[in-house]
Amino acid sequence: MIRDGGSGPPSLGHLTRTWLKISLLGFGGPSAHVALMLDEVVERRRWLTRERFLEIMALINLLPGPNTSEVGMCIGYMARGWRGMLAAGLAFLLPTWILVTTLSVLYFRYGTLPQVEPLLWGLKPVIVGVVLAAGWRIGRAGVKTRLAGMLAAAGAVVSFGAGRLVIVVMALGGLVTWWARRQRRERVEGPLPEDEPTATGQGSDAPDTPRRSDASRDGDPGPRRGGWVLAPVAATGGLLASLGSLASVFLTHLWIGAVMFGGGYVLIALLEPFAVGHFGWLTQAQFLDGVAISQSVPGPISTLSAFVGYSAAGIPGAILGTAGIYLPAFTAVALLAPRIHRLREVDGVRRALEGIVAVVAGAIVGVGASLAAAGVRDPVAAVVAAAALTLALWKKVPAVWLVGGGIVAGVVRMWMVG
Repeated sequence: MIRDGGSGPPSLGHLTRTWLKISLLGFGGPSAHVALMLDEVVERRRWLTRERFLEIMALINLLPGPNTSEVGMCIGYMARGWRGMLAAGLAFLLPTWILVTTLSVLYFRYGTLPQVEPLLWGLKPVIVGVVLAAGWRIGRAGVKTRLAGMLAAAGAVVSFGAGRLVIVVMALGGLVTWWARRQRRERVEGPLPEDEPTATGQGSDAPDTPRRSDASRDGDPGPRRGGWVLAPVAATGGLLASLGSLASVFLTHLWIGAVMFGGGYVLIALLEPFAVGHFGWLTQAQFLDGVAISQSVPGPISTLSAFVGYSAAGIPGAILGTAGIYLPAFTAVALLAPRIHRLREVDGVRRALEGIVAVVAGAIVGVGASLAAAGVRDPVAAVVAAAALTLALWKKVPAVWLVGGGIVAGVVRMWMVG
């Protein structure tokens, strides 16, 4: 059970306010969300240790769905049961859903995309600094051996160059540490029985891993890839179309939500073939504008489903598309969260988590580097990023103030440039 300053679990109102803040400040995608969660939940409120936070991230990374949203749901469940899960999940989702749906209405009515790039000029380098600071803190908690350091380096390189392969590297990292520790213990103690729970759930030295859901780069998500995962939807596409727009929107998003491993950016790759190609809800240009809208607002990128759903069936479509994506996520967290403590007691799981945590720690740094390549495009932006990193690490300035400062810098520059 999560404790609030040692006096008891945080209230539902406290949970809701915390995740509303993270959602409204969460510019920059999943990596920024992880950094903000680390700052709010671990550094400032001390609801969790860094190790436990990392553990939740590692386990959530193995679930389908928008992973940073699921981290919030899991922490909410650990604090206040299923009510806490709903409070945290909806508080993180709804502000972004409202923004994306409102912009979708304006877009399809007036046919233009709001120009927010000048406003975000100061925000992007700040997010780079915040993410790199989070990667440093997470690395200190999750990398404690030479083998873990090597896995962290692999995670950083892969997340920088081919972000969608991070999940594969995480699985391999877990297998490596599981095998290495098993072999080491067998040499000392003889052959071990298959993974049995430890005598107590305490004292695990397995670091807690932030899950690098989308430590993907902000580049082309490769929308035509996805293959066999989408075959059932393709095979029943005619049936879905015959059921009407609302049923097609909901069932298509429901299936994608059930197989969407890797976080919100993967949704772009899985959804495009159906939204553009199969059902024809959008043109290619409109779909790309929807991606831009979902990334120009704070909160989870998976609310792209609201834009696509609106294009197909108006406000009801925006509601059902988002519900389809998130229903598997809420279900998966409801099944996992009550069992997290017991999973930690399973020796094999603890051994595997060491490798997963190390890869995730490195992946966060790799994401920060890839964001720097995209978001720090001039010397002034580089100074802003360096200042944000310095203030976050050495002065421990809360991320909320840094993000606010970045927005102010963007407004000032937009006003000066005219």
